[in-house]
Amino acid sequence: MPLLSIIVPVFNKEKYIEDCINSILGQSFGDFELILVNDGSTDASYQICREYAAKDNRIILIDQKNAGVSAARNKGLGMARGQYIGFIDSDDTIETDMYATLIRNITSADADISVCRLRVVFPNKTVSPAESEGVVIYKHDDALSRFFNQLFDVSANNKIYKAGLLMNIEFEGRIYEDILFVTKAFTAAHTVVFENKVKYNYLVRENSVSMSKFDLRYMETIAVSARMVDLMANENMQAVAQAKAFDVIANISLLNLLLMAGRKKYRAQYNQVLANLNAYRSFITTSGFVGKKHKYAFLLFSASPGLYSTLMYTYCLLTGSELIKRT
Repeated sequence: MPLLSIIVPVFNKEKYIEDCINSILGQSFGDFELILVNDGSTDASYQICREYAAKDNRIILIDQKNAGVSAARNKGLGMARGQYIGFIDSDDTIETDMYATLIRNITSADADISVCRLRVVFPNKTVSPAESEGVVIYKHDDALSRFFNQLFDVSANNKIYKAGLLMNIEFEGRIYEDILFVTKAFTAAHTVVFENKVKYNYLVRENSVSMSKFDLRYMETIAVSARMVDLMANENMQAVAQAKAFDVIANISLLNLLLMAGRKKYRAQYNQVLANLNAYRSFITTSGFVGKKHKYAFLLFSASPGLYSTLMYTYCLLTGSELIKRT
């Protein structure tokens, strides 16, 4: 039985899948099984995976009709035999010692989740967090707080989890599926161990969801952030407030995208986001959990939507914001 199961959903990534697989097979930690779930690829991805599976008996290849990334990951979860579980996207790569680091920390701390950091590689720039030395162990409340403050990154992929923790947790949805999954995992976790070292390379492609123009799928982002608030029902007051703040930010981000795409074209969606933010008005202005940037954005928009839209567009244009490319 392998100590670690690594699950990689694969859909039409023939240009990138070899780099991903090679970065996994090149790990300094070797006691793993690699579960490749081909989700109905129509390019050469499946054939490439077959070639790798024929050469390395640690690779398990699953082929299924296209059902989406959540279904593919869940299929992998159902097949996993490891004591710990990790996830990687098929167009990303990892540093050679990522799993050695995560396994060492989770076993020494007897933690439920082990976390490192990730860098985001855009087509024209790379965003990497500052690193620091040392390993820190967080109990439930502190770990949940750091998660909502995005100090652990919201991705499911720069982490490993005790398999038992995930027995009743699955992925769902098409957008923000990572965030909802990780929220449920952190809600169930008693102990989280963290090392502030960058080990995961998240590559944002020009045609990725996070770089694409607005369409109705994006309404799922605020459905997920609302679910996150619901998941905090039995948690401490700070966790509830932080979840609400996350929901506010998700709605403001979607509002910005809607304004750039044209609110008249998406009137019903615009009105829904507006209603959500107005329901949070008192929380935004008085709670202290919403940062100044988003608080002032909300107040400016409330005072003058037209002025807000003009200033936002000008700011994005001057700073080269990725938002410009999505409209």
